[in-house]
Amino acid sequence: MYTDEGRHGNGNGKELCDLLVVFGNDVILFSDKACKFTAHENINVAWSRWYRRAVEKSARQLSGAESWIKRFPNKIYLDSNCKAPLPVKLPKETDIRIHLVAVTRGASEYAESYWGGGSSGSLFIDTKLVGDDHKNSPFRIGWALSNKRLVHVFDETTLDIVLGELDTISDFISYLTKKEERFTTPGSDFLIPGEEELVAFYLQHYDFRREEYYFPVVPEDALVVLQEGGWRRLKKSRQYQARCEENEISYLWDTLIEFQNDHILAGSAEALIGDSNPVMYERIMRMMAEENRLSRRSLGESINRANSINEPGKRFTRTIFSASREGRAYIFMTMPRPEECNQEEYLELRRGDILLYAYGCKLKFEKIKEIIGIAFAPGQEILTSVDYFLINFGEAPFDEEFADEVKQRISDAEMWSPIATKWSSIRPIPFPYNVTIFEKIIFWTRLSLYRCRNYVSQLMRRLKW
Repeated sequence: MYTDEGRHGNGNGKELCDLLVVFGNDVILFSDKACKFTAHENINVAWSRWYRRAVEKSARQLSGAESWIKRFPNKIYLDSNCKAPLPVKLPKETDIRIHLVAVTRGASEYAESYWGGGSSGSLFIDTKLVGDDHKNSPFRIGWALSNKRLVHVFDETTLDIVLGELDTISDFISYLTKKEERFTTPGSDFLIPGEEELVAFYLQHYDFRREEYYFPVVPEDALVVLQEGGWRRLKKSRQYQARCEENEISYLWDTLIEFQNDHILAGSAEALIGDSNPVMYERIMRMMAEENRLSRRSLGESINRANSINEPGKRFTRTIFSASREGRAYIFMTMPRPEECNQEEYLELRRGDILLYAYGCKLKFEKIKEIIGIAFAPGQEILTSVDYFLINFGEAPFDEEFADEVKQRISDAEMWSPIATKWSSIRPIPFPYNVTIFEKIIFWTRLSLYRCRNYVSQLMRRLKW
């Protein structure tokens, strides 16, 4: 990424950062530096030299990039000649949230030797350090910027762990945001033996009511210290292995996104209705990418289920309500190609059916505001043809005449028959490797009360109370 700062005539622009990620109102700026750690008899000298080149320089670059984006959001380019503007529109200044990430390499081996005792070699987090304090504190990172603007510093050890465990853009941004919130608690300090320990701590705290991971609230003027070894213990646990197994099905959702992205980049994506503008394709993929890893489990299971129902003349349809966006639903539909149809006729039939079914869903569930439909032929080992579409219904209900027409057409197609339709709802619950008996009781009590209220409500309706 480049800016035209200081550029004259045909000269090159100035590098903004190594990578810029835009997702909703969040913007992540990455600076990636691999610097050789040169040994010295005085470890403070060797460390300060490496820190200055690898961390301090990255932090200053990121701070400058943040300032430029806020002042000149329309002067960012993909090339050093400043001919190709950034094709993605940045959020408004009032809405934008910028995260600074410095990726550093080269010190892990020396850090491991310095700490000894089987240390992972990752950089310590010590928020008592500000600016020049780092020079005499080997392998510790606090506030790399003197104004205490947080820069997330990942090394060759922790980068893979963070991106491996928080491997959706939603999960990654959520982690960065919540870490920033906690680290800026007034008067509080943190001493953490590596980013991997913070990740392990984060993954072991899950709010069942809000359905999200969290960092516990920190009192003002507190010193928070984590013990080393939490990450190793977590990885060796049965619960962690169970988590990995549970996540396997979720990667079908990733495959579906990557499949379409490949077609978008290759220019082979086709519009079902209207203008074949890549912006619309990209919008659907971005919406699908909003789902976190836990919600992708249910979505992946729906894809797998839809693909497994492969009986002549049988249409399979499943509707799932999104866990990430209220008012959004996903429709999965598969139907084998009838023998009497050629491929073109089959695609037209399939697309018409899922479009009709989407309107039917809006009739059944008035709270739905937008639907993403996904249709494909069942029994595919490798995806070859998938239809995606987006309908934004907004708030207004259908007029009575159109609603009656949709109901009649759905009835004629037998789309609401129990055989053809399976309804499901996402409830993302991670494996309970850190759930106490008390938390389990609270969760199941809440669920039981909900079921009880549902039962009483249904009973009163039947009795016309």
